[in-house]
Amino acid sequence: MRKIGYFLHRSITGRYVVKITNSDKPPRLGSKVYNSEGRLLGVLVDLIGPVKNPYALIKPFTTVEVRQFEDVYVRW
Repeated sequence: MRKIGYFLHRSITGRYVVKITNSDKPPRLGSKVYNSEGRLLGVLVDLIGPVKNPYALIKPFTTVEVRQFEDVYVRW
């Protein structure tokens, strides 16, 4: 798995907001996103913000508990 960033908070619409830390190669839309324990969080539905400082919106699949600043990953 490859780290893409860390969880910040839930949006008003229920999406997970993730700060992308590897902006030179951001994940593709539709990528499945996992927490640090390897549990599926959801799917990446949008990249927002400036190109040099992007954020990702994750549509959650389940109600997996995510801690603030927890690392999130995608599979290659």
